[in-house]
Amino acid sequence: MAVYESKHHTKDGRKYFFRIKYEDVFGVTHDYSSAKFKTKKQAVEEEARYRIKVKNKEAYVSSITIDVAYRALLESKKAEFKPNTIKNFINRYKYLEPLKDIKLNDLNLITYNKFHKYLSEIELSVDYKNEILSVLKQIIKYSKKYYNTSNYILDYIENFSNPNEIHKEMEFFTFEEYQKFDNVIDNFNYHVFFEVLYYLGLRQGECQALTWNDINFDKNIVSIKKTLTTKIKGQKYTISSPKTKSSIRILPLTKKLSDDLKIMKNNATKYKDYSENWFVFGNSLPFPETTIQKRKNEYCKIAGVKQIRIHDFRHSCASLLINQGASIALVSKYLGHSEISTTLNIYTHMYKSELENVTNLLNNL
Repeated sequence: MAVYESKHHTKDGRKYFFRIKYEDVFGVTHDYSSAKFKTKKQAVEEEARYRIKVKNKEAYVSSITIDVAYRALLESKKAEFKPNTIKNFINRYKYLEPLKDIKLNDLNLITYNKFHKYLSEIELSVDYKNEILSVLKQIIKYSKKYYNTSNYILDYIENFSNPNEIHKEMEFFTFEEYQKFDNVIDNFNYHVFFEVLYYLGLRQGECQALTWNDINFDKNIVSIKKTLTTKIKGQKYTISSPKTKSSIRILPLTKKLSDDLKIMKNNATKYKDYSENWFVFGNSLPFPETTIQKRKNEYCKIAGVKQIRIHDFRHSCASLLINQGASIALVSKYLGHSEISTTLNIYTHMYKSELENVTNLLNNL
């Protein structure tokens, strides 16, 4: 008991108070002095209540489950991340269901190893399993920071590895393959859509998000400043800022691409409700992702060329630029990468001929 009688009474005769020292949920020590009470008994009773209050906070922390911490983390992410990123985060958390009711302070090595075994037996890629583990790590770190729960298990969470797993090779169209693909497209708007992907190296969402006010035909340039997805449940489409700040860029249009886009705009302006805010590809509504995928598959099959992903048109653009002698710095800026190192990591193998040229230069010395 730490109740004291003050030498200085209040006007109404209060003179007893209590003082306690306690550690909060973040490990910070506090020295608390109460207001004054008329009787010692009142001060003793209030001190007991206050100690219970402090203890209950500690009890709350000890009861924090993985699911409670996840929901708090999810709310914080919604304020700063794009809807598609949130969707992916939620999908990966679904695999943490066996742990959801485990208290973070009770998450020990035995429990974690059981979960690790469970996850290892699910038919998922090694990369995706590691993304699931990343979600678990984020939850543990967040809870430690905001609730002061235990995080010792982080030392034992190691990524999955499988030396026998073959990673999907980067695919891309050569210029000749792209021409074969383009020649079988029976819809002009889709011809231009894939033309933009191939020659400008846009991400699919960036291309879908283009509106007519993003294109300046006087200067023959297009502004890339947003991205779009139709994968968010309950929404027709969602528009947000691009992947990174460097993704905001202005690209020049070739004469052929500019002419094709002018034809599309001329056709669009014939509608009475035409607006400069209309989507370049889709008018009042953007091209659906499922339709884009379906048409791409059909055109590849008819043309007799390999099936590549929509994102591989971006790699095809990089390959085209590199084969035409573009520097790594130019390719990086054109594609909107945040760092040249990113471009190098992805496309170093395409610069093999240049590396061989360096060897020849040194040999000539």
